[in-house]
Amino acid sequence: MDYKIFRRINKLAGRYSVLDMLMILISQKVRYVFIIMLIVMWFRGDSQRKVTRYALVSAAFTLLINTLIKCFYFKPLPFMKRRVGILIPSKMNSAFLSKHTLLTTAVATSIFLHERVLGSVMWGYPC
Repeated sequence: MDYKIFRRINKLAGRYSVLDMLMILISQKVRYVFIIMLIVMWFRGDSQRKVTRYALVSAAFTLLINTLIKCFYFKPLPFMKRRVGILIPSKMNSAFLSKHTLLTTAVATSIFLHERVLGSVMWGYPC
């Protein structure tokens, strides 16, 4: 199933330059939106600073768990098994669990628990 989904998405690579540019932008720059959001929240007052601390602790804990899981479980990325079109060079690391997805979900969930609207918006951002 993973490969079927990947193949459907990957078939679009190289066909639409606007879509390619959008996917590259999202892949490389969305993490900065989360970092900037946390910095802004840090300077907005004590309650926002508390939410930022929770989000950072959640992200650190998530990274720790991710590192532990990857020590025992490795799932190759689809391009490691089959020849596919790649827009951005990637590391040869495990596909499960995606660090980007874990971190954005951890931060967005921490924010959502205290700021529902902002957290919902952060959940909507692509990983």
